[in-house]
Amino acid sequence: MSQRALEKHGMAIPYAGWFLVNANVIMITPLLVPVAGHFHTGLATVTLALTAYLLLFGVMQPVYGLISDAAGRVRVMRLGLAGVALGNLVAALAPSVTVLIIGRGLAGAFAAALAPVTVAYIGDRVPPERRQPVMAGLMSVAAIGTGAGTISAGVLADLLNWRAAILAITVAAAVLSYLYGRLPETLPAQARRPVAFDRLGQVLRSGWLRFLTAFAFFEGASMVGFYNFFSSALQVHGRNAAIAGIVTGSYGLGAVIGGLAVRWLPRTTAASMFGGGCGLLFLGYLAAAVSQTIPAILAAGLLAGMALSVAQSTIQTWMIEASPPEVRGTAAAVVASAVFTGAALSTAAVGGLAAGGQFRLLFGIAALWTLPIAIIGAFARARFSRATVTV
Repeated sequence: MSQRALEKHGMAIPYAGWFLVNANVIMITPLLVPVAGHFHTGLATVTLALTAYLLLFGVMQPVYGLISDAAGRVRVMRLGLAGVALGNLVAALAPSVTVLIIGRGLAGAFAAALAPVTVAYIGDRVPPERRQPVMAGLMSVAAIGTGAGTISAGVLADLLNWRAAILAITVAAAVLSYLYGRLPETLPAQARRPVAFDRLGQVLRSGWLRFLTAFAFFEGASMVGFYNFFSSALQVHGRNAAIAGIVTGSYGLGAVIGGLAVRWLPRTTAASMFGGGCGLLFLGYLAAAVSQTIPAILAAGLLAGMALSVAQSTIQTWMIEASPPEVRGTAAAVVASAVFTGAALSTAAVGGLAAGGQFRLLFGIAALWTLPIAIIGAFARARFSRATVTV
């Protein structure tokens, strides 16, 4: 079997887990308005279920990165999926919005195991010359999961109720936790070390990894924070959850197109990929700021999905190139933690604007936020590439 075929076959289960985790992140967004109505509370309060998920999803990732470097990748990912099932079960059966927020926070805390460890698993298993396409594929799967999550959650909320959408994730996570037991471990026992914070220190002693961590915090707000309000913008303007979910599902289609673009342009520099991807995201937010109609949000979702595959995959490969194998799980966790912590705080910061229906201002802020991210990120990535070649 060729190396490429082996990679494709071997990545099927991790891709499925990545799909589920990303569907799990986003599926709450078309449910925010129905849940607010069910519990007779404000949209800003229900948005805390999204914020709690993203915050714990970010904060817990370094913990799992450290554990995966000590206990192995597969074991940690299975634990994470089991916890996702448990947290969502609590949320689905929640008698109050407070319990819903707790359940979603718990699901986020366990889902955190999948994000850095999946990236480290790919870094362990896939040779350097194939990582960018595989990572782009991972980003495409992420956005397809995001699209499927919004569509299925919106449709289930309209046909049944909001609890049904969360229960579907519960069952899928439990099944995948079992299937992950079939994966080969990529970190040999002799390469594992006891959990120790010196590995975290080793990561943070690297100048490039320190930069990536700080930069990822701001980039995360732009890339995976503000777009969560596309669905709410449609619903506040009179569209039901099913329509909102289907329209914002264009994010997944955009990610597929973006993933194909990465494969079609193998000679394009990573810096150009990042800058171009952020440019697409800027245009998406600009479209949403101008109008919150179906065509505008459809275009915004499409452009944001393309941006994820093109730009975010560059961040992932950058992290892999900047970190030695023995601390790659920890490095992936630290950078991913920064991404989602930035995303969580951005949703909390603009939640009041969403509650007040000020989506023009919200997406205008998102567009302006994205511009310096594109410029600084592209410049830094080009400088890193030159430094690596020099070394």
